[in-house]
Amino acid sequence: MINKYAHLGGLAGLALVLLGLIIYSINSVFTVVTNVLIIVGAILLIAFIVLKFKTIKQGMTSRSAKFGSNAALLIIFVFGIIIIVNVLLSRFSYRVDTTSAKIYSLAEQTTKVLRNLDNDVKVIGFFKTGSAQQIEELLLEYSNVSSRFKYELVDPDKKPGLAKRYGIKAYGTLVVESNGKEEKIEKSSEEEITNALISVTRDGIKKVYFTTGHGEKDLENEDKAGFSAAKAAAEDENYVIETILLAEQDSIPSDCSVLVIAGPQSDFFQKELDMVDSYLEKGGKLLLMLDPGAANGFVKFLTFWGLDVGNDIVVDASGVGQLFGAGPTIPIVSQYEDHVLTKDFNVMTFYPEARSISKAEYAPKGVTATELAKTSPRSWGETSSLTSGKIAFDEGKDLQGPVNILAVVEKDAAKAAKKEDKYNLGTSTTKARLIVFGDSDFASNSYFSVQGNGNMFMNSISWLAENEDLIAIRPRDPEDRRLNLTKKQSKMILYFGVILLPLVVFVIGIVVYRKRK
Repeated sequence: MINKYAHLGGLAGLALVLLGLIIYSINSVFTVVTNVLIIVGAILLIAFIVLKFKTIKQGMTSRSAKFGSNAALLIIFVFGIIIIVNVLLSRFSYRVDTTSAKIYSLAEQTTKVLRNLDNDVKVIGFFKTGSAQQIEELLLEYSNVSSRFKYELVDPDKKPGLAKRYGIKAYGTLVVESNGKEEKIEKSSEEEITNALISVTRDGIKKVYFTTGHGEKDLENEDKAGFSAAKAAAEDENYVIETILLAEQDSIPSDCSVLVIAGPQSDFFQKELDMVDSYLEKGGKLLLMLDPGAANGFVKFLTFWGLDVGNDIVVDASGVGQLFGAGPTIPIVSQYEDHVLTKDFNVMTFYPEARSISKAEYAPKGVTATELAKTSPRSWGETSSLTSGKIAFDEGKDLQGPVNILAVVEKDAAKAAKKEDKYNLGTSTTKARLIVFGDSDFASNSYFSVQGNGNMFMNSISWLAENEDLIAIRPRDPEDRRLNLTKKQSKMILYFGVILLPLVVFVIGIVVYRKRK
């Protein structure tokens, strides 16, 4: 009878001690309950040891105990192997991101920028101690891609001198510095960090001029039809954005890296067209976005650059756009021709009310035109709807799909741009580059962030500005699907899910084994 109660008392004592310690670990404070549980449990354990001392002593020297010690040594040996394997993996690791949103993977553009670093980059983050876990994980990903990227996390309260030196006024500020340049950012996102990297590692400033005076898209307009999002995206990548009224100029400014004509509603004067043509002939770079039925003066202009512009509106009857709430006059492009501009570009783009842009049958000498983006086979270039309002494919009259709505043109410059030339373009090649879209609304505020539209616009700017290493899918903040638990909840899951449940199964197994024996 005493042996029976001794066993029960020992088990109860062990359970009470463990329960008391678990409650203390969860609450991080000793209470009356935890103290009572631990004390009572300890008394029961001591009583068990006293009452069963002889049995315990005999058990330690028995044959089964020797087998048990051998098993313990084997367990220690296995744990040793596991520890060695973990040490090796920590030094030679291979990471795989299995999350659907790829929240632990850097964007393609970020990877390109890091792999093309010519100078060391250091990032200093000013965070309160214990609050920088998420940003540290992100910066670690950066450092894994390039050995030139270094980072340091600093608590400004512990190092006020360093914080004062960099003019830190708020927690969470990051300082990105390289080769004497410095950028401060207060939003710890991949997009902000990568844009800061671009800013401090690029030599010189490239200006992008947007034309005005003919109803072009407004860079300051924040409404749906405006171009404020496109302007902000270009400025984030260190481009200087300015507007220009060509009618007041004698020539395109010599510091113009890219000229953008975004959705003109009226025709340019012949003088302006001549200026644009002369600019291209001398190795200039032009992004032209033409909406259906507008600025048809560019139709003749583009024939001299190997392109035919259709007097139509592209209709997509495939029904794919309806999955995204788009109608038949918003064609979707999901496949692109092989070109630097569209290499590895596997994201859909939307073009609200676009016109066809085709390669001319006979291109002028020295001109290379390439069609890059075609709509689905169940699309066509509608011509009659522009006047009658009826949308239906007319054989022999409408352009049978797939319909191309994006083309690029390259041409050797008439002469190399020299320093003394008024067209000192500041570029490394003497090739003229021209990109023509059959739509301008795809880069408006309404559609800029939809699928790949914003990336397509910025890739076009990058290719024209000869920043090919920036042509990629840009980083964006992924949806955060993590489950946030308090410290108390985490420990409860640990003890009950990881420790208690397996322990119960283990005890049940022992009981069943002993009963069968």
